[in-house]
Amino acid sequence: MNDLTLAPADFEPKMLVPAYFHPVERPQLWAAMADNPDKVGIVILNVANGPGHERDGVWLEAVEPLLSAGIDVVGYVDTGYGRRPRHEVVADIGCHLLWYQVTGILFDQVATAPEHVETVGSLARHARDLGARLVVFNHGAYPAEGYAEHADILGTFEGSWGAYVDLSVPVWTRRLPERKAYHVVHSVPLGHFADAALLARSRRAGYVYLTDRDGPNPYDRLPAVPPTAWLG
Repeated sequence: MNDLTLAPADFEPKMLVPAYFHPVERPQLWAAMADNPDKVGIVILNVANGPGHERDGVWLEAVEPLLSAGIDVVGYVDTGYGRRPRHEVVADIGCHLLWYQVTGILFDQVATAPEHVETVGSLARHARDLGARLVVFNHGAYPAEGYAEHADILGTFEGSWGAYVDLSVPVWTRRLPERKAYHVVHSVPLGHFADAALLARSRRAGYVYLTDRDGPNPYDRLPAVPPTAWLG
């Protein structure tokens, strides 16, 4: 394993759930998340690769129990690694906050290179000006350190279990506060959930999502192994 020797953090990670399953098709999964606020910290709301074209009461009803339970809900906004027009990104931010009363915004497909830091930082400031309490950047890999100044949480890994085992962790992440990073790991063998959770904890990921599922959308339902089995 190519990794830094990091002392285990003295905190327990919570789940950040990419809830990419429809509440009508899987209402029991939305209820399960709301029933476990001690394990579920953040849920990503993704109606249609963003907030959709109009407010949908079905999704609002799914979100309300999460918010009542004290779970943060962040609206999914695609940045296209800086290629998506700014006005489209700004519109999605406003719609999420207005229509679904989300507590924050998750910017997906965020660039990692230092030359994009200020552009993404300005979007984060705009989201906060509109009322977002929580700003999350999902890079899917470790970005330039400057991004950490603009987001509350950085998504620094999204990939398979095999890639996670061999992940190399930059030295600068040792300076990150607790709960600053999250990791999403799919294709985890059923017998290795505890191992994956331990790796995430040693790498100072305050939020983690592990799933045994794979394929084009490994987030179309909750994992087969419940969080009580791999989160402390």
